[in-house]
Amino acid sequence: MKILIRCYARFRDTFGEEQTLELPEGATILDAVRTLAGTGSDAELLIDNVGNIRSYVMIMHHDIRVSPMETESVSLSDGDMIILFPPVSGG
Repeated sequence: MKILIRCYARFRDTFGEEQTLELPEGATILDAVRTLAGTGSDAELLIDNVGNIRSYVMIMHHDIRVSPMETESVSLSDGDMIILFPPVSGG
């Protein structure tokens, strides 16, 4: 199945604005983010040393925010889109 990942701010600089990934049926958001992390030069921006999504990564799927801790239980379907945001800062 094909899914689209759209990245913003610092994530866009590293992984590109949009990536279409080919994933096996039954893949989860965690699988997709791990796959995306493997395409960039700074995988540690998204994934920690044990393969989990970093707690500061903001993830949207079907216009609903998904916690990094929930990503292993959210299955994807063909044509789904995931949006990734880095932490917000500024003042």
